[in-house]
Amino acid sequence: AIFSITITNTGNVHDAFVFWDPSTLEGQTEWVLPFGWQVNFPIRVELDPGQSVTKNLEVFVPTSEDPGLFVIYLKGWSEGEPIKDAASPTFDVLELQVFVSIRSTGNIVLVAEDKTSQVLPGDCANYLVNVTKNFDSGDLVFATPGAPEAMPDGMSVTDWRKENWVVNVDFQNATGPADAGAGLGDPIAWTIPGTADKLTKRVNVHVCAPTNATAGLGPAITLKGYLDGYPRISDSVILSTKVVHVFDLDASIDPEIGTEMNVNPGESIELPITVINDGNGPDRFDFRLARVTDAFGVDVIWDIDIPRDSLQELSPDTFQAFTVLMNVPDRVPAGDYTVVLQAYSEELYPDDSGRLTRVRDVITLTVTVDEFHDMQISMDPTVDNAVKTSAPGRIVRFMFNVTNNGNVADVPTLNNHTAQRDGDALLWNELPGMNMLDGWSVEWFMLKQLSSDVVVEEPCLEDVSTASSYPEDRCVYLADIGEYRLPEMDPYQTHGVVAAVSIGTNAKLDTRNLGLKVVSMYGDMENDGDHDDSPAWDGENFDSNEFIVTLRLRAPNLEIKEIILPPSLSGDVDSTIPVGIILQNTGNVHATDIEIVLCEYDEVNDADLMKELRQNGCEEDRVVMRQVVGALLAPDDTEDAKEIELYLLYPVTAGSKGVYVVVDPMNEIVESDERDNVRAVPDALESESPLFDMAKEVVGKTALPFAVILLTIALLGVVYLVGKGRRDEVNKRLAEQSSLVSVLAEEGN
Repeated sequence: AIFSITITNTGNVHDAFVFWDPSTLEGQTEWVLPFGWQVNFPIRVELDPGQSVTKNLEVFVPTSEDPGLFVIYLKGWSEGEPIKDAASPTFDVLELQVFVSIRSTGNIVLVAEDKTSQVLPGDCANYLVNVTKNFDSGDLVFATPGAPEAMPDGMSVTDWRKENWVVNVDFQNATGPADAGAGLGDPIAWTIPGTADKLTKRVNVHVCAPTNATAGLGPAITLKGYLDGYPRISDSVILSTKVVHVFDLDASIDPEIGTEMNVNPGESIELPITVINDGNGPDRFDFRLARVTDAFGVDVIWDIDIPRDSLQELSPDTFQAFTVLMNVPDRVPAGDYTVVLQAYSEELYPDDSGRLTRVRDVITLTVTVDEFHDMQISMDPTVDNAVKTSAPGRIVRFMFNVTNNGNVADVPTLNNHTAQRDGDALLWNELPGMNMLDGWSVEWFMLKQLSSDVVVEEPCLEDVSTASSYPEDRCVYLADIGEYRLPEMDPYQTHGVVAAVSIGTNAKLDTRNLGLKVVSMYGDMENDGDHDDSPAWDGENFDSNEFIVTLRLRAPNLEIKEIILPPSLSGDVDSTIPVGIILQNTGNVHATDIEIVLCEYDEVNDADLMKELRQNGCEEDRVVMRQVVGALLAPDDTEDAKEIELYLLYPVTAGSKGVYVVVDPMNEIVESDERDNVRAVPDALESESPLFDMAKEVVGKTALPFAVILLTIALLGVVYLVGKGRRDEVNKRLAEQSSLVSVLAEEGN
């Protein structure tokens, strides 16, 4: 305790003021100091007349002093007149009162071994608090100011703990049999042993989080202990409990879809997924495809589209529904596949085994890819064209790719179908065959690759449907049922084929549609075979195993409409008789370089001869007149035919002859009908005197050879005479040379 003492010299001389020395026994008696007390104050102060000075008087109270009111006395006197009597003006006494209270600082000390703790929702944190009473014994009272409210009567603990914090203080280690109570608000004795200066006991505080507690700091729990009757002598400790952020996601698929499903190759399946945040804090989750494996556990690649950019942060007890699109590959073998989808939290969190991971839930799908049958026929537009222009009697080739797009081996059959036009619509015949296309046929070939740039057409082998086996790499034609069949094709295998369409010679000049179809050995969709094969061809029923080619039949049709007879059917030999012709084009395209000839025969207007001329034409030596017409246009929509009139000059020969007009004798122009290209002049064309002219012709033909024979004999005679003369001259010269040789020999001897 500190007192400010003011000392004043009220005299008129310099003087000193003297006090009892508290360090002496006499001084302590005069000060009336209790045992152990100490005073710090000067024992002598000098002052001038009227001077005042203030000094601090410090009283030191021992820690063992009992609380209460104590009085001490400060006595001082003049050194000039040391009369120690209260009645003397040179002596003065000051009474000082010291109230000793209980020591608050350090009297009660609460120390928690760990002031913070982390718990899971529904769990409890246990805090060990050491409570120390210093200085002297006393009864302590404990309280938890600001603690969560207590559970009301009539409510179950389970229901209360769902949303409320619960605090329990355990004094089991602090109470004794003498204590009146053992809970909050009850005095509990802290009796310090005689030789000790303090006593420490342990108090347990249990702080339990709600079962639905959200992540983060819970309420701060204050444990306060104070001396009974003296609330200000206290200490407290604040306990902080944090609820761990539990990451817990529940991912599920729509029960109507389920985790087991059957699919076909190329099929797209929508998977409705729901992810619920069962954790106690916000979670920006993620959803991913973990893997897709086949029945042997080998990873395979599937296209599974997850809308990850639309995934949101989920608050506790909220969910998000989204759709995952599973695209089954177009080419996938039949069998069982496992698709694993995983839901991820934004942070690591221990799983059931204690391993730190972000994976919170797994959806495992068992996908069974069924046996899938799908034969397809297609045309590469860079290689061939489905629309072609041709003419009757021609063969048109179309190049296709036949693919087994199923996931099992298949043996396809090649068929063809026809259609009839009903206005702008085509009515397709569902049964294969050429039907009304009389004279038409379709023959199939396989394309064989001989080298990188050489491909040849390989005809199909002819066989019967009852054969025990067929070639593995050749197509066959089953003659007994009129069916073309390709060799067995592995899944997703493709063969190149050629359809050779033979157009009937009597085909109508029109646009024809021909349907080409590849049929699976397993049947159509009605028989659980080819998944998109239906008998119909129209609209949505047009399938990938069907292909329509279009043939535009374009050809002229040259027809000799009429023979215009001349005024006179006879004339002089080597003169000419004009034969008029009206030539028509009834086709749908123009004709060019039309050759027209007059053929001469002895028979006149003979039907058998005309039939022969239609089939084989006339011999070159029978052609007596030839003319070429540059072009003859086709009729327009308002005309039935486009025609021209022309005349050919028949050179008259001796006698009476039958004359035939033949158009396109070499058959170089493809026509819709070749039967009207020959016509006979109805009557014979003859010379003026047929019999006489014939005789002259015979004489003329025989006189010339006789003259030639006579000239030949004369020439042979001349040759003989010339040769004989030359031979005689040679013999003569040989004789002269022999004589000369003999003379020269004799001279030499």
